Amino acid sequence: MDGSGDVALPVDLVVILRTVERALGRGAGSGERAWVDAVTRQLQGQLSLLLLEDLGDTDSAAVRDLHRAAYRLLDRRGRPDAQTPSAEAYAYLRAPAGDTRGVAALYASGNQ
Repeated sequence: MDGSGDVALPVDLVVILRTVERALGRGAGSGERAWVDAVTRQLQGQLSLLLLEDLGDTDSAAVRDLHRAAYRLLDRRGRPDAQTPSAEAYAYLRAPAGDTRGVAALYASGNQ
């Protein structure tokens, strides 16, 4: 529980990395749009969860860049919508997958 009385959600790196693998393992255009949208939402949630955690030393330029990229991907203004072509939505899916993998690695290295 944190100071507000809310219970913190556990971080399950196995589940997160499986989602990343699913997102990065498919070839372009091979996923149905509903699948792409569902996995994108999962990644956004997982990335948001990871960004709430202690990620260790965040003073390096590479870590700050990763944080900026992750928050940019979570900004609603840049997300695909129903009118976005499927290929573009799939391309977007790969961006949060890569950033989620990077943030998960930071989390793992800081919580060993």
